[in-house]
Amino acid sequence: MKTFSLFLAYLSVFTLIFTSCSKDESGSINSDPEKATVSFGAIVNDLVTNSAASKQSMGDLPDCSDDTPAYVRIVLMQGDEEVVGTSTSPHRVDLVAGEIFTVEDAELELEPGNYTLEHFSVYNSDDEVIWLAPRAGSNLGAYVNTTLPIAIDLRAGVKKYVDVPVLCFDNREVNQYGYLFFELDTNVALTYCFFANYCNDDGMHYPARYSISIWSGNNANGVAIYTNETNFTGQHNNGDYYATPLCLALPDNDDLDEEYLYYEMTLLDWDENYGDVEQVMMSGTITKREILANFGDSEEDNVEYEHVRFCGDDGEPLNDTDGDNIPDYLDQCPEEAGSASNNGCPAKTCPGLPAVCNFNMGTLPADCYLTVLEGANEGGYVKIESAADIDLIQTIIGEEWGKVNVMISESGSVMISIDGGLPTDRIKSYQVIVALSEHDNMSYSCRESQCNAFVEDVAGDQPAIELTFDGLSYAYPIYLQVSTVTCEAFEEGE
Repeated sequence: MKTFSLFLAYLSVFTLIFTSCSKDESGSINSDPEKATVSFGAIVNDLVTNSAASKQSMGDLPDCSDDTPAYVRIVLMQGDEEVVGTSTSPHRVDLVAGEIFTVEDAELELEPGNYTLEHFSVYNSDDEVIWLAPRAGSNLGAYVNTTLPIAIDLRAGVKKYVDVPVLCFDNREVNQYGYLFFELDTNVALTYCFFANYCNDDGMHYPARYSISIWSGNNANGVAIYTNETNFTGQHNNGDYYATPLCLALPDNDDLDEEYLYYEMTLLDWDENYGDVEQVMMSGTITKREILANFGDSEEDNVEYEHVRFCGDDGEPLNDTDGDNIPDYLDQCPEEAGSASNNGCPAKTCPGLPAVCNFNMGTLPADCYLTVLEGANEGGYVKIESAADIDLIQTIIGEEWGKVNVMISESGSVMISIDGGLPTDRIKSYQVIVALSEHDNMSYSCRESQCNAFVEDVAGDQPAIELTFDGLSYAYPIYLQVSTVTCEAFEEGE
């Protein structure tokens, strides 16, 4: 984060106040005298004046960009109805070239009435958010004099200009501005639903009242996506109590099997139903495959929920011997505190290992192709449970283009041999990653890798590439990823 003085230097450039333009402005739309038009201008607020209004430290202030703004996205509502843009698809309005107010837009020629501006974000020409108007009640709302929603009174025949105070956006948690992530990243189409039951000391089962928080990554150190969202509870007219599932929009992910979201679900008191309870917290990780599995293959299929039970398998209240907030019946290490991402077991630590290597294969030359291990998952890994020969598969035609031999020596080292297909073929580059298994899951912290972007060529048949991984003590099962760029070399006359 840049220093506060640097932030203010940016503000001295960006703090602007906009005044009305004449109706003779070029490019004007043909306005209906019975309607009103509205345009918007952005004001980057002076944090010197308003810094005392927040307890936030100076080091937490957003980092500014000197990018030129190109357009804004807005959501305008009348009452409860979204009339211009929606929360999942805000309306785009370009800015006047060289200025920071919007061009006239036919969508903003409206019937007279009272409206509210609910969303206002400013983008550069690369479609990146650079400024954002904070909402009322948000952590950063204290830095502006006027937060969203902004009330707009439109009268017939009026061309109204609305100044919107904005703050620099530095890709911090969007929650700090009062937004949810999918309001800025509209490429989101995944929904995940939670439901929970609770059983008391007598073994009676109840629908549960609970809260959920979700972070990116596989622990609570990631970016917060939702914080303490609570499901709806109520009572039917026959006296029965009920609780609804809690369904949340989640970001997409390219890797089907990566644990890219982490959640914590906490049991809450429900005075009218089951009374006061110990606020047990259960946690877990989510993959895209799990999200998709909760939906059927057709519109007629029912949505399934992530059903969490604040009970043991026998209906008794949950025990948590090691106090890690993972119930014993789900905990693979019930007497050792661990993490949900490791099934309740303590994570292995691997100090001193180099970072996993990676190289950009770029655009492949003619007659060169990418190969991967046969049977690899979406992340490119195969689980190895004994010494094996595995085919390398050319990704375009799906045919065998070589073999990989893998085994673990008596000393605990992994020995790998990579051999191309035909004698004339050449492996030009490779990337190999070996990962330990932690309680039947792949370890993301205990891994070794070797990469070579320029394998030395030799005359005749290319010998097998022999690799040894001995930075850890290995035992089956392990996880292996092998990727190569292999090129065909045709003999003369072919």
